[in-house]
Amino acid sequence: MDNIKILKKAFTDSLPVLMGYTAMGMAAGILLAGKIDRPDIVFWAFISSMSSISGALQFAMVDWISNRTPLLDVALLTLFLNMRYAMYGLPLLEKFRGIGFLKKSYLIWSLTDETFALEAESNLPDRKKNIRYCLLVAFFDHTYWICGVTLGALAGKILPFSTRGIEFAMTALFLVVLTDQCREKRNRIPASIGAGAAITGWLIFGVNRMLIPAMIIMSVIFISFRRILEPYCCQEDTK
Repeated sequence: MDNIKILKKAFTDSLPVLMGYTAMGMAAGILLAGKIDRPDIVFWAFISSMSSISGALQFAMVDWISNRTPLLDVALLTLFLNMRYAMYGLPLLEKFRGIGFLKKSYLIWSLTDETFALEAESNLPDRKKNIRYCLLVAFFDHTYWICGVTLGALAGKILPFSTRGIEFAMTALFLVVLTDQCREKRNRIPASIGAGAAITGWLIFGVNRMLIPAMIIMSVIFISFRRILEPYCCQEDTK
């Protein structure tokens, strides 16, 4: 498979990501332009989407800027929101082993849910071509996100959009994913632990301070009781 064929395959495989990233990216960009009144907001939308490929973080960032959230809270929230990417990286360790520092750094930094799915499934027989394919997929997905957020900010700046309800777009997406995942019995225990941690954080710390404590509670439970939970969460689904 020559370079042109690898390019075509990477682009074709990434087309579903194009549809999702441009839609969610535009929602994030419109929200950013609607909530933050700056003449150069389109530029900052471009910079933020280029430096961070995290949908949840992009939406959360709007409230952080508006409310002037302390940097320590921002750092902790960013860590917990993106901690799952460290888990995603484990199956790719062998695939990325021995490649150049710059290539590996970009592959690690650009890892998202959708990019991971495509890279984990790539099985080109030649290892170098496989890495080339993964780099192209990461680049395409990154580009889609930048275009979506930037175009959304531009539209939000020029057109009279109402931003009411747009901040719920990412939450709605995660709820749809959660609902689908909970159809399998093995996913219901982690979901219940997450719900319990969120309710506990809300009751103790209040709605505005619940997120970090809830994530800490979840992390402690999953790490502490991993051996007990693993047989139930990793068994075959019996529905």
